[in-house]
Amino acid sequence: MVDGPFDDPGQQPPPRRAYVVDDDAALRRTIARMLAGAGIETEEFDSAEAFLTGYSARQAGCVLLDVRLPGMDGLELLERIAALPPPNPVVMVSGFGDIPSAVRAVRMGAVDFIQKPFRKEAMLEVVCRALEKIEAATLQEREFEALTPRERDVLIAFGDGAANKIVAARLGLSPRTVEMHRARIFRKLGVANLPQALLRARDAGIIH
Repeated sequence: MVDGPFDDPGQQPPPRRAYVVDDDAALRRTIARMLAGAGIETEEFDSAEAFLTGYSARQAGCVLLDVRLPGMDGLELLERIAALPPPNPVVMVSGFGDIPSAVRAVRMGAVDFIQKPFRKEAMLEVVCRALEKIEAATLQEREFEALTPRERDVLIAFGDGAANKIVAARLGLSPRTVEMHRARIFRKLGVANLPQALLRARDAGIIH
């Protein structure tokens, strides 16, 4: 029998995960049951403050965030999440009267919002779309892991549109060495030119 790519438990992909932040315990349980049926693990939190405790140690996941929360509200928590690693896509959950706030949240970076009461199919679709963003970001991170520290330095140095000679001077390298590093970067990232490499680097958070 030939082993598959994930037969080694250490190589299995991490479980898909969602975090439900809502002060309504019954609604949290309902969402958790919905997602469990699709193979998505959930953790429940009754406040923004509870969710922030231990935040950086958690696996990346989709955050289902109620607009109205006791203490810190959903919009405040969304702003905090945007400034913290890991990057967790946020889906706002809103009542009818909260829709303007949910729309504002999307403008602040939430990937979507879903209105109460919601259908199971709509909830699953939104959460799966958010989880796809995490999976895509993970793939990008793995691509950049193939770069050596010096190649990353070279790529970052090109971030403001500097020419080869300028990058060489910044890093104390010869222009020819910079050209060699740039060629290796293109090959490892599978891109044809510098703008494509920089776009990928921005999407992965390597440069800003």
